Amino acid sequence: MPRWVARSNKRFLNPVMLRVATGVGPMAVVRHVGRRSGREYRTPVFAFAYRDGPDVRVVLALTYGPDVDWLHNVEATGSFVLERRDEAYVVDDLRRVTGEDGLRLLPGWTSAVLRLTGVDEFRTGRLRASP
Repeated sequence: MPRWVARSNKRFLNPVMLRVATGVGPMAVVRHVGRRSGREYRTPVFAFAYRDGPDVRVVLALTYGPDVDWLHNVEATGSFVLERRDEAYVVDDLRRVTGEDGLRLLPGWTSAVLRLTGVDEFRTGRLRASP
């Protein structure tokens, strides 16, 4: 997506989405700390859980690509908190996944839409109960 769309959404749409994100379907909130400011931020995302052996992991589709502030912050610290339906989870063991390897981790309808829109960057992480 063009950068201007991402900037507009960050300023106008994200504040609205944060009000409903933790209680609606696959939406969740990534709570992260600014790598330079040290300030806490909250970013709405679509998050899908899946089982990987004994671990429960989450996959996030990077619909705006990998050059976004929240991802830079998360990768700098190596973890973040995922909020969904009044629950909080620590997400660590972050991994980059691309193309079909990422798409196959998503539900069919989601992977079909993302495939059509050209999204091929994903991040996965291990979910743990928040202390």
